[in-house]
Amino acid sequence: MGQSKQLLKIKDNQTLIEHSILAAKNAASAHITVVLGANALRIQKVLSRKVKGINIVINKHWEKGMGSTLSVGLAYLLEQAPNLDAIIISVSDQPYLSTTIFNQLIEQYTLTQKPIICSDYGHRLGVPALLDKRFFPELLALRADEGARGIIRSNRTLVTSIPFPKGAIDLDTPQAYQAYLEDQELSKG
Repeated sequence: MGQSKQLLKIKDNQTLIEHSILAAKNAASAHITVVLGANALRIQKVLSRKVKGINIVINKHWEKGMGSTLSVGLAYLLEQAPNLDAIIISVSDQPYLSTTIFNQLIEQYTLTQKPIICSDYGHRLGVPALLDKRFFPELLALRADEGARGIIRSNRTLVTSIPFPKGAIDLDTPQAYQAYLEDQELSKG
């Protein structure tokens, strides 16, 4: 991206990360932990002015990969709330993320008793995803360069999903960001 994508402005002058956090805060979730890596201090400074009621953890080894971020965040959460039943893993570069998506994950978990609930982009499963506590040891033991995808793939019979077709849209490149902004302008008119 060439800059901190978490701080890209998307709508109502909100940054991507603020948007993601507020979607989670408005859901029926108990604890919100944000794990920061690259540009952590800059992002933390913005969040401290604009978002209250969250925990921020710094992953000093963020460059090693998603697995290190997941294990740092989960370890912190388990220190704060050792009796968690499940966690929702999310990222901050999905501009169409909403409180509805988070609530649907929680509802599916409650209704189906399936231990893994993923977002279905229409052609693949992804995040946000809810994982039951039975997977916490595996999440904590992830190699630094792997995410939860391997856990999901190896437990496919335990997975259900909720529709989130626009979840496939993430803002990883300047072109993706520009396309999103253009789509927002077309939506207004």
